[in-house]
Amino acid sequence: MHRLLQGDVGSGKTAVAFLTAGCALAEGGQAALMAPTEILAEQHYKNAVKLFGGRLNVALLTGKSTGSERNKLQTRLSAGEPLLVIGT
Repeated sequence: MHRLLQGDVGSGKTAVAFLTAGCALAEGGQAALMAPTEILAEQHYKNAVKLFGGRLNVALLTGKSTGSERNKLQTRLSAGEPLLVIGT
């Protein structure tokens, strides 16, 4: 399903996104969380890793990602691995 979550700064959008992504991954799905800047994407990535504590797979994809990093991530996604991709 595709949904847009909209709200003011500090209203909990990221927390809701993490929880719903966690539910999707727990059922074997994949999820993407998009951020408007690389700095924010990196912050979300670090928070997701801390929140999920290694129980769920989280990957970061930004403009700084190298070609080999992108290829590895594409392979994981194509294989259907449950994965939360956070990027720009």
